[in-house]
Amino acid sequence: MHDNEVTRAFRYFDLFADFSDEQLNLLSFVSEIVSLGVGDVLYSIGDPADGGYILFEGRLEAFDEATGESGDYDITAPALIGELGLLLTRPRSATIVASEPARLVFVPRESFLKLLRTDPALAESVSETLRDELARYLDSIARLAPRFSGN
Repeated sequence: MHDNEVTRAFRYFDLFADFSDEQLNLLSFVSEIVSLGVGDVLYSIGDPADGGYILFEGRLEAFDEATGESGDYDITAPALIGELGLLLTRPRSATIVASEPARLVFVPRESFLKLLRTDPALAESVSETLRDELARYLDSIARLAPRFSGN
């Protein structure tokens, strides 16, 4: 995958919408391509988060290590995975496994944060995008809560 293709992959996601071409080219340069075979683990629950991923080919799934069964959460390309790892040092909250051959772009947190530190307007835009995504996620949970409350 060429840097141009990586840059186009970034453009697919709102998180990168306000990045300039130059900033995306810099991210492309420091990012790395990750290839996974069926059953390969991208990361495990509890692993330290050191960046985020863009899935541009293949399929992944959440994996329940306690039961040894795959979860009911499939991730298909294109997808942004572990994006909180771009900002936070919290441990990974899930185990992600390739259910078919997959290719991803890994974006290191330090490089991502370095760009945000040099451009306060970009940092605010990224913060706003993540707030919006979190609000949608919390709304989804709120809609599902009655199913599990026993009422």
